[in-house]
This record gives sequence, C-alpha cells and structure tokens, in this order.
Amino acid sequence: HTHPPQNQPPVAMSNQEGRDVFSYLKKQNDGQTFASKSWRKFKQDPLIPIFFGLTCTALFGGLRAMGRGDKVASNRFMRMRVVMQTGCLFALAYAGVKGRLIVDRDGKRPGVDRNNTTATKMPPGIPPPPPGA
Repeated sequence: HTHPPQNQPPVAMSNQEGRDVFSYLKKQNDGQTFASKSWRKFKQDPLIPIFFGLTCTALFGGLRAMGRGDKVASNRFMRMRVVMQTGCLFALAYAGVKGRLIVDRDGKRPGVDRNNTTATKMPPGIPPPPPGA
C-alpha cells in the first residue's frame, strides 16, 4: 500500500474540455470576483433570483407543513411554489430574449467585442454598432 507524496500541490479538477471546474469562484479575467459578478447580474435581472428565492421558500415551507401533517398549508405552499416557478421561468425567458443569457462556448455574448469601449456602454440586449460606424 503506497501513500501519495507529501507537499504536492492540489490537482485542479477539470471538466471534459479541460477547464478548471471551480474557475468561476476565482477572479475573472476582467478583474471581477464571483460575488461582484453575481451582484452585477442581480442588478441587471433582479426578478430571476427573487423568484428563485420565493420558489425555494415555498418549497421548503410546503415540505415543512407536510412533515407537520398540515395538508391545507402544504397544498397552499405547493400551489404558491408552482406560481413562483412560473414567474422564474418567465423572468429567465425575458432575460434570454434580451440576450443576457445567450453565450457561446467561451462564455462570450455573440456580436459583442469586449475590447470595444462602446459595447460595454450599450444597454443590455442592444447589439453594439457595426464596426466603422
């Protein structure tokens, strides 16, 4: 029985494409941390995390009521969960239509040049002007 060598650096877990699985927790290339990027995205689309939180609250409230044996409250919570889930799906669809969730394999939005300063000043969902315009 052999033991692994001591003082070896940890091996990064990688997915099928060879990317570090936990790279989203590290500093992003543009200097953003996971928390700052999450806050920026929350400000862009606040309905998505709000509906998600309400869905989870309704789900756990319904499970708790079910555990207590309160069938009326459990059904009420589960109906509310379905409504909140529907709201979350509509918020996701709205964000997708505006182009915020559409990204290519590299995690970039199609048609947006990150080096173009006008592209970052454009409102979300509106494509940047054509080059030379």
